[in-house]
Amino acid sequence: MTTQLPMIVQNKMEQHHFERLTPIQEKCFETIKNGEDIVAVSPTGTGKTLAYILPFLDKLEKNETLQLLVLAPSQELAQQIGSVCREWLDVTVQVITGGANVKRQIEQLKKKPEVIVGTPGRLHELMSQTKKIKCHQLKSIVLDEADYLLKEEHLHTVRDIVKRAPSQRQLLFFSATSNDTLEHISKWFNTQANFINVAHQTSNVTHGFIRVEERKRSDILRKLAYVNKMRGLVFVQNVGSLALLYEKMMFENIKVGVLHSDTHHIERKKMLDAFKEGNVTFLLTTDVASRGLDITDLPYVIQYDLPREKDIYLHRAGRTGRMGKSGCVISFVSTKQEIEYKKIVPKNTDIKEYIVKDSILQEKHK
Repeated sequence: MTTQLPMIVQNKMEQHHFERLTPIQEKCFETIKNGEDIVAVSPTGTGKTLAYILPFLDKLEKNETLQLLVLAPSQELAQQIGSVCREWLDVTVQVITGGANVKRQIEQLKKKPEVIVGTPGRLHELMSQTKKIKCHQLKSIVLDEADYLLKEEHLHTVRDIVKRAPSQRQLLFFSATSNDTLEHISKWFNTQANFINVAHQTSNVTHGFIRVEERKRSDILRKLAYVNKMRGLVFVQNVGSLALLYEKMMFENIKVGVLHSDTHHIERKKMLDAFKEGNVTFLLTTDVASRGLDITDLPYVIQYDLPREKDIYLHRAGRTGRMGKSGCVISFVSTKQEIEYKKIVPKNTDIKEYIVKDSILQEKHK
């Protein structure tokens, strides 16, 4: 495939020591480059961001007009996508999210970015109330984590943003999971998009559980903190439970950070950086705050609270084992939850049961 790529793409890949395209990148390249609409499904950690960025290396012009708009569900994901765009695209890129200073964002728009990455709420605000984002030259719109962005609570805002672009705009929907929501895209956006699905890929992620009753979960988490090379993204069901768990871990002198929607965006960035650098053992988070997070070489995802849906399990699990690396997903499961747990784990998964003994995480012998 590499020999068929435009020279500008080959050169950029060489600069980044990027040897070959992943399956999703390969399958999307020509379709996106040709201006066609797509719905692309590929597991988390398989290179979806570059799958839609690479084709634009040869499409974007440095002409001070907005040509590419990327929508993301969270501030962190928008910032990550913005960083990748700046690394790979030789145009002006601006990130616009909620939680940041609006006046400063409006001031930065005077630089006339060719690419804007943002969260729907703030983008819609700047488009509808201040008219500071001009969409008349907009050629392509990407919905990253489309399954989430098209949920009922966001759909109206997202559709209104899309309506502001010219009728001939290109629409690109990317998701880690395929569900009923994606099947309504043609109706909601008047598009006959190409459907690209590379959802079935081999994974180096192991899945297992620790049998523990609810009142003992914080004690098990404390023990896990002393396991060699432990660094885990810990999923908690809501902000209230997260705050309580944070206090317990701090009391036990465990190095812990929090990442949730109520945290100020500067604090969130500090916490995320500290975790990525290995200065924090556990990063406690909720589902909304964690979508799309790309944490290099994350060894563990810990589900302190079980998710209610299979799709959420997949999104959580996708934080580890990215780009073919190994990882482990550990779920805390009570005796009553075991049947429920086995229903949400992907089919044909070899589920292991773990125990923590003498600061060692080991498989329980049956």
